[in-house]
Amino acid sequence: MDSDSLVLAGSVWEIERSNFDRELPNLLGLIERCDFIALDFEFSGVGNDPRRGQVDVNHKPTLAERYKEQCASAETYRIMQMGICPVKWLPDAPREPKYSSKPFNFFVAPHVERKLFKYDRAYLFSASAIDFHLKNGFDFNKLYSRGCLYLGRQEEAHIQNLKRQRDEADSKEIDVKEEDIPMLEHVKAQIAEWIKTREGNPSEFLNIDRPAGYNGYQRRIIRQYIRREFPQYIGVWYDKHLQVQPIDEDRERKVVQKREDDFQKVLKVQRGVRHLIDKIMELKKPLIGHNLFTDLIYMHHMFIGDPPEDINGFRTFLQQNFGLIVDTKFLAINWSETNQSAASTSLSELAYKITSLKYPDIDDFPVNIEKNHVAGYDAWSTARCFVKLSTFLYFAGSEDPAPPAETEPCLDVRKKEIVAALAIRPAKAGYSRLVDLELADKKKLRIPYWSSNFWKVFGGRLCVNGTIEGEFTI
Repeated sequence: MDSDSLVLAGSVWEIERSNFDRELPNLLGLIERCDFIALDFEFSGVGNDPRRGQVDVNHKPTLAERYKEQCASAETYRIMQMGICPVKWLPDAPREPKYSSKPFNFFVAPHVERKLFKYDRAYLFSASAIDFHLKNGFDFNKLYSRGCLYLGRQEEAHIQNLKRQRDEADSKEIDVKEEDIPMLEHVKAQIAEWIKTREGNPSEFLNIDRPAGYNGYQRRIIRQYIRREFPQYIGVWYDKHLQVQPIDEDRERKVVQKREDDFQKVLKVQRGVRHLIDKIMELKKPLIGHNLFTDLIYMHHMFIGDPPEDINGFRTFLQQNFGLIVDTKFLAINWSETNQSAASTSLSELAYKITSLKYPDIDDFPVNIEKNHVAGYDAWSTARCFVKLSTFLYFAGSEDPAPPAETEPCLDVRKKEIVAALAIRPAKAGYSRLVDLELADKKKLRIPYWSSNFWKVFGGRLCVNGTIEGEFTI
């Protein structure tokens, strides 16, 4: 098998909690080797206002207001399904050059390992989201019973802080209630008697128990009592009894290390699908989505933490932590091929419209069924639209998009780059040129190189319908 191919024998396109750890190295390897990644999410709700759906004819929100609204929504609702589709160009594929795609779908469950200090989450749905997903065959049982785990960076920092607090609390002595003093004195007498009888046999230990058992508070005060009264010994709690042992420094270090290792293993498992987001950010792979302004805000809240206070802070975060970001909806509104209707730029409509564009070739979806509004399928559909549209717009030309509508000073340099790139674009060639290229040299039919001026014009520009500006420019 071609080492550049993204096809992995034995991999499945729907990843569940039971096989996530097994598939994770393959998934990370695909992200490392791919040229770009298409992403899609399904949400438990969008919009945080109970009056949502009402029309205020006297007010159209600004981009900054829409950002605040979506941040509030992301705080209330969650990503419950995630689709990623790594894609790689194969110029020497057996029959003809093509793009190799590998879509994956993940239900994202709210569950948290109970070992993580009983950390819990609220998980809310909007009624409209439930109705929408039920109509599209969403399996809510699979979400809860087999969904993959996740843990945001801010959540992880909070859990790490809980652990530090617990460790510090364990090392501090707490006050003993007067009614528990006889119990401690009884423990002291047993240990003192055992120490007298164990000379010459240093490997012995003492088990202490009582019919009534011990609660958590009693276990703690007994341990601290032994630490203070018998500093050469340590108390180890088992299920129903306490075992007193001579201190072994090497053993104690191993016990502490094992406790830390076990904690880190649980954290790693809990991170779940965040491993994939972290890898995308680490490598700054080009990220493709359809109408993805909301997706990026939800992704930040779920996998990073609270989004920046204002939209310029969010812009800076994206610039610093991601590579090129492309919105296929923005590409679609600038696709003006005369035989196609521009009335709708929804993903399903767009996917239907591009069926006339044969090249570049991209792998078919691995399951022979159309699954609109399933995140893994929509991620693949987004990748397919991206490949076709960007190639068409590059070779055949398009209407020149207007410079960004935002007036923020931080965008001055970006606007100049876009205007300069537009000034040197070749004249619109028309659809016939693309047909000629399809017939003449298929190897030339591929998305523009990432260094191309094309991406200064079409990259980093996200549609935000219903706002005054209509576009968010990164």
